[in-house]
Amino acid sequence: MKILLLCLVIFYSTTISAQINYESYLHKNDSIVQLNVGKQFPSFTVQTLNGKIISDKDLLGRVTIFNFWFQYCVPCIAEFDALNALYQKFNDNPAFQFISFTSDSAEAANESVIKYKLSFLVCPITEKECFRLNFNEGFPATIIVDKSGKIVLIKSGGSIEKDKIEIDIQKLASIIDRLL
Repeated sequence: MKILLLCLVIFYSTTISAQINYESYLHKNDSIVQLNVGKQFPSFTVQTLNGKIISDKDLLGRVTIFNFWFQYCVPCIAEFDALNALYQKFNDNPAFQFISFTSDSAEAANESVIKYKLSFLVCPITEKECFRLNFNEGFPATIIVDKSGKIVLIKSGGSIEKDKIEIDIQKLASIIDRLL
């Protein structure tokens, strides 16, 4: 009996240890994020839903937050209210801009803007272009770029839990505050 108990303790402690080490490895060695943080944001030229043309040249001199989403992405939709609040917090600062990329058609994107009362710029682009600009991080993804156009943060994935979303948005706001 003691041997069985000892075997179980060793097995579970090894399993837990391996899990912790694996999780630690994932956070420290996310190659996509590590390879791209500190680099220039990729070049782009897009049209917003209201017809304005913007490009990577518009980034210079401004802290920019990019958000990537599509209308059937539940975590994307779950963070809309918090992202609207983040946009409102910094919108009056001329050194800040918020650009949203969606893989939806212009018509579908416009429906989402109305339905969710999105106040930030929305640019419908192809899914392929979304993945190019967000380094294949998927949806939702958020990238913060500093005034020189360099990537400061890449956050991929999202939650549908309001508390977790609020914590993430507070962290983003803190980073933006420091960069402004």
